[in-house]
Amino acid sequence: MFLSAVWYNIQKLFRGIWLKMEWWGKALLCVAAYLIGSVNFAIIFSKLKGTDITKKGSGNPGTMNVLRSVGKVWGVLTFICDCAKGVIFAVIGMYWIGSVDWLFILGIVTIVGHVFPIYSKFKGGKGVATSIGVFIVAYPIVGSIVLVALILMLLFIKYGFIGSITCISAITVYSCIVSRDNVAVIVCSLLIWLIVVVRHYSNIKRLIKGQENTLKLVGKNESKDLTAEEEKDPDDRPKEN
Repeated sequence: MFLSAVWYNIQKLFRGIWLKMEWWGKALLCVAAYLIGSVNFAIIFSKLKGTDITKKGSGNPGTMNVLRSVGKVWGVLTFICDCAKGVIFAVIGMYWIGSVDWLFILGIVTIVGHVFPIYSKFKGGKGVATSIGVFIVAYPIVGSIVLVALILMLLFIKYGFIGSITCISAITVYSCIVSRDNVAVIVCSLLIWLIVVVRHYSNIKRLIKGQENTLKLVGKNESKDLTAEEEKDPDDRPKEN
């Protein structure tokens, strides 16, 4: 009861501040969401390990490539931090602004920051971890189930992007069904799905060519440095077994 009362008063305080901020407060939050979303933990953690993730494996500065090319512990840390970005701004939208619409709006802005980061010449990750963070706040039980499903799929499917697209697609369908009366949520959910799928276009092309990188959650992964030609053409990269 005491904790509930404390949480209620904290929410009341922040909502009071929010009402005074009006439209420019939302604009500032959108800017903050983009800037914080632009922080790329894959690049940060790989540099801490003395390597450049953009020149390893697939060249993508995201969780899957860190798992494969830098190490499993660093990959898990990358996922947690990227997911946290989505969680933080989804929580702000839901419990500070007090709107499920703004949960998704701030969530999308954060995802866009992750995918097109201003600090890395607009070359970022693929938005899966951050998207899952947003959906976990929107749908805690289903979001958590999707996260567990993704981990299980990665254990049995050697192509990580298949699990990513499948899980994001599943929770997008769920979101559109349960929020069928809320156009804003449906549009935002579909936009998140579209961003994730489009960002995995190169993975799909490499899979068709038989050149897609593989991932093992259990066992050792092999990773190669990219050649100059491969850095220029992300679709022309060697297959990793």
